[in-house]
Amino acid sequence: MNKTLQVKVLIAQINNNYDFKANINRINISLQKYSSKDEIDILVFPEMALIGYYYPDKNAIKPYLEQYAKGPTYEFCKQLALKLKCYVACGYAEIDGDKLYNSAVVVNREGEAVLNVRKKHLFETDKTWADEGQEFKCLEIKTTKNQKIKFAFGICMDINPWEFKDNSKFELADFCIQNQVDGLIFMAAWNDHEPDNNDNSGILDYWVWRLKPIRDGKSNNYHKQFLFVCSDKVGKDEKTQYMGSSCLIKLNPAKLIQDLEKKQESYLICNVQL
Repeated sequence: MNKTLQVKVLIAQINNNYDFKANINRINISLQKYSSKDEIDILVFPEMALIGYYYPDKNAIKPYLEQYAKGPTYEFCKQLALKLKCYVACGYAEIDGDKLYNSAVVVNREGEAVLNVRKKHLFETDKTWADEGQEFKCLEIKTTKNQKIKFAFGICMDINPWEFKDNSKFELADFCIQNQVDGLIFMAAWNDHEPDNNDNSGILDYWVWRLKPIRDGKSNNYHKQFLFVCSDKVGKDEKTQYMGSSCLIKLNPAKLIQDLEKKQESYLICNVQL
């Protein structure tokens, strides 16, 4: 019998704002009520969390580009990790030589960058400036209860089939099974095509459907519960209204643990057992 895993997650649902300093100030104020005494294991921010999402070309995003573990996004995550004594995952725009990526940095409890994730499946909005990432990635973290839990990481379009070519393909879910991870950290700036509809059940059902191989685990050599952790943006820019609906969903069996509404910047904290 598998040992019960326990993980405490804090999800940040951030407004799509292009003012980096204002975003950091606002987030720091919101996080003042949390401390290391809360025993948080991981704090998750959305895709491109601090700089907005839509950039029409490479020149437009140039002022926001950072090298892995060297820029202001990393410094922000480092300070939060040290303050809260937790892992922090946050989306940013990366430059590596002449390549640009829609990326996410993961920082450990000591403030060290331990993983760089590059978006592998690009959405049309990414293609105006970003190069395609080479592979999906996962990371094993140690919880405050001294347990090990392994997460895969995906950025928005990564959960869809590459280029929307074949809906029978579940590349990210297959990666999760191949690496026998315990959950997926999913960081998004998801389009809301029905902004006047406040019901988010459709998108939650879609995300769960895109994890179908995990839900069919017994036939795919996956025999444990699975945690889907989603941090999504809210608000809008000149092209897009964002979905919000950040959530925690347990699979095998499927159960919605907690979710946030579509329109409001807010935070979700929850202690989950698997």
